[in-house]
Amino acid sequence: MAAMLQPGADLLHQFSLILTGIFLGIFYREFLIKEKGIFKKTDLVLIIFTGLGALITYWFNVFFQLGPVLAAGIIGLAGSFIPYLNRKSDLLRELPVALYCGAFAGMTSPLVAGSYSFIILAGLMSGIILAISKTSFHGFGGKLGTIAFGGVCCVSLIIYILN
Repeated sequence: MAAMLQPGADLLHQFSLILTGIFLGIFYREFLIKEKGIFKKTDLVLIIFTGLGALITYWFNVFFQLGPVLAAGIIGLAGSFIPYLNRKSDLLRELPVALYCGAFAGMTSPLVAGSYSFIILAGLMSGIILAISKTSFHGFGGKLGTIAFGGVCCVSLIIYILN
């Protein structure tokens, strides 16, 4: 039996999400002032590859019915060979991380996502979050999955608000 939300629970959830967003904005304000902007030219490529990783993982999951874990594993394995194309390229060393972050976003259930456009938006949103947090949380486990979860949640929230 599904748990029922109390009448004011929706308003409480929306308020807590807005409050969390405000605190994150205040937290990153100092960081943005020091860095003189977040995005660099290579970050656009990372954002695109994150969206691409999400789209291909979702496609493998839904079209070929491989399952989300195997689909993400295939994308992660394929992405791990990208730096070998040119070992001196700094950009190619960062692409596997972006692809794998997108793969986590692509693991979203079709019951949640519903369409490829949702997955593309979630992947791109995850890429934006990845580009913003690229210099933080080094050595902490779960960073890419958390970023992907945040991207999927942000897109879900935007769709919820627009509907």
